[in-house]
Amino acid sequence: MGRMKTKEVNYVELTALLIAIVLFIVSVILVIITGNQLTLDYYIGFALFSSSLFLYLRHKKSYVIVFTLTLAGGILNLYDPFVVKLTFSLIFLRLNITFIVLSIAFIATNKDLLDSAFPHKSSLEEEINLEKKREQQKIQKFINQYQTKSRKDLEYITQKDSGYVNEAKIAAQQVLNNLDTAEVPTKE
Repeated sequence: MGRMKTKEVNYVELTALLIAIVLFIVSVILVIITGNQLTLDYYIGFALFSSSLFLYLRHKKSYVIVFTLTLAGGILNLYDPFVVKLTFSLIFLRLNITFIVLSIAFIATNKDLLDSAFPHKSSLEEEINLEKKREQQKIQKFINQYQTKSRKDLEYITQKDSGYVNEAKIAAQQVLNNLDTAEVPTKE
């Protein structure tokens, strides 16, 4: 029988999430043992941590985005699903130390995943430059092909509704411009 192929789990990438889950489980157990009620924060924490874990296993790029937002919400103290509430105030913000530490662990152990989810500007610039280079290569290829075409054929290619790709139109226009330059008589 065929075996299902499972994705390999990288526990280093999951370090921050696993720590958060352990802290969450310990917190829930302590709340139940002490006879207190689970607040909305615990349910929010459960939903966010479990969805982050599910997304890690299914779609890592979404995991990075969801867990980053989970950590950001925790840092800003929008929710705190842990029994020990470690916070400090900074101007008008109340920040959660536990989530700051989890964020540092997340960033330290997920550089590759973070780069794939939030590419650096230089990576985007490289892609744009590569695309421009490909476009220039296509145009040059068309220019080489169009050297023997008649002026009438070149003018047809440059028309808006000719059906030719944009690179072909640009190449045809450049060949026409070169023809015009070559045909201009020089004054001596």
